[in-house]
Amino acid sequence: MEDFEERGGGAQQGKPGMTDRVLLLNLYFTQFLVLLLAVIFLFFQGRLSADLFVWREGLFWAVGALLGMVAVGIEIFLALVLPAKWLDDGGINLRLFRRRSLLHIAWIALLVSVAEELLFRGAVQHWLGIWGTSLLFTLIHFRYLRQWAMASLLFVISAALGWLVEWSGTLTPAIVAHFIIDFVMGALIRLGRIPGMEVPKDKA
Repeated sequence: MEDFEERGGGAQQGKPGMTDRVLLLNLYFTQFLVLLLAVIFLFFQGRLSADLFVWREGLFWAVGALLGMVAVGIEIFLALVLPAKWLDDGGINLRLFRRRSLLHIAWIALLVSVAEELLFRGAVQHWLGIWGTSLLFTLIHFRYLRQWAMASLLFVISAALGWLVEWSGTLTPAIVAHFIIDFVMGALIRLGRIPGMEVPKDKA
């Protein structure tokens, strides 16, 4: 899940010495590891099957899209009303997306949504249930833990994604919602459409 960087040009620039390219490669490595773990866990659960997905049910797409847009709206609202320091993740998301094309952002969002939903809602939720999975999902996104507002929102969104899976019996609506959240937030960061989050012209 992506969140907002500090407004007013004061966001930190992530870990010292880590280039944007290394940050991107780290993202890919992490997500492919998540995907591998998901496949392993689902295999040992005896649940690694195409039945995890139902793509032809329009209602699942619609509900997933609605949840995704609601989550985006809440994040935008928080960015407008809360102090910037409560939303700062150290500038990581800005560095990830400021130079990416919209197509690249869409690919990143697709990879993250499929990998994380397979692992957390697909495999882990089978063991821990919605609330245990939501807690673990929030803790894994450790850079948000310093900011109670974003950590709380992440927990609620995770629980909502878990409910979607329980309700539908498939990962499809959760993947759709997760994709929309990550893609829209990434695109807004890239396009500088949120006050205080404009990408510097020399970084565009």
